[in-house]
Amino acid sequence: MQLDLGDRAYLVTGGSRGIGREIAAALASEGARVAICGRDAGACDAVAGELGPQVVGIAGDVSSESGAAAVVAGTVEAFGRLDGIVNNAGRFGGGPLEGLARETLEEGLATKVTGPLHLVQQALPALRQSDRAAIVNISGVTAQRVTPGAAVTAIANTGVVALTAYLAHELMPADVRVNGVIPGYTRTGVWEQRAAALAEQEGVSPAEAMQLILDRQGMGHARWGEPEEIASVVVWLLSSASSFVNGISMRVDGGQLAVVTA
Repeated sequence: MQLDLGDRAYLVTGGSRGIGREIAAALASEGARVAICGRDAGACDAVAGELGPQVVGIAGDVSSESGAAAVVAGTVEAFGRLDGIVNNAGRFGGGPLEGLARETLEEGLATKVTGPLHLVQQALPALRQSDRAAIVNISGVTAQRVTPGAAVTAIANTGVVALTAYLAHELMPADVRVNGVIPGYTRTGVWEQRAAALAEQEGVSPAEAMQLILDRQGMGHARWGEPEEIASVVVWLLSSASSFVNGISMRVDGGQLAVVTA
């Protein structure tokens, strides 16, 4: 299968760690040029140095319109073009809705919904010049299941699914494809830190704690995903191999969620 990503240019937000880092690495391995964006300039530069000369770090906060404009401008300046965006930035936000601080909800939505919208709006002039523009929005499993204590994250993730569908519909005349990925529970640094804390609390090993997390979510039959497994699907959605795929949000969870419809 030919992915035809050589010499293309992509922007990956939240690209300095976890799933975002693996997406950037997978794109670079296919010959693409990649700008990884995050709030920590040092982390972005360090990862760019590890991934190769075709990868650059661009620090910025894409939750604001001005921040999104600066990141897009930096990417176009670095590569002379922009063929796609992976909106992967996100923050965990939780707690019961009763008494929830307005700022907590606003921050969650700014990072996952309005931020990606600002980024797409700023990038459209460059994307329209590409002959194969594509956008992938990363949501999360809480978009499709109720997880106690994760209301803010769930609301934001559900917003990502709607944003994906509407952007796909509106940008179809511009020949810009927009799809989404809904990762299941994936082994990232954040979850490993949580498992380490749980292991200490419960007096079990970190590996047992990772399994315990799935058990408590009713997913004892499943396994953890690996970041590169999510990345491979994202890269496919950006490539010409998925040219007739548009407007979907795809669960990539190894069957963790037992559902009748996707």
